[in-house]
Amino acid sequence: MSGVKRSGIVIYVAGDTADRNLHSQQNHIETVLRAAHVQYEMIDIASDPAYKDEMRQRCGNETAVAPQVFNGDYYCGDYVSFQQAVEEERIREYLRVS
Repeated sequence: MSGVKRSGIVIYVAGDTADRNLHSQQNHIETVLRAAHVQYEMIDIASDPAYKDEMRQRCGNETAVAPQVFNGDYYCGDYVSFQQAVEEERIREYLRVS
């Protein structure tokens, strides 16, 4: 899994979840990105165990859980940091997009 290269905004999500809070977080990220007209790719870690391993490797945290946000090789952060950026009205800076 080392050497995984992805470009643009990538959001790792857990599509097959009964956790309402997680589902709400993932929907919020999508809503914010659409409103900001930011192109993104969603990767469902529930669809293939290799995606969860990839996400954790890229985060540098073997216990990381979705959602996780990246711009190319740059790790933006988890939902808590995403939400903070939204509240501070600096989402484009957080995502490193112009």
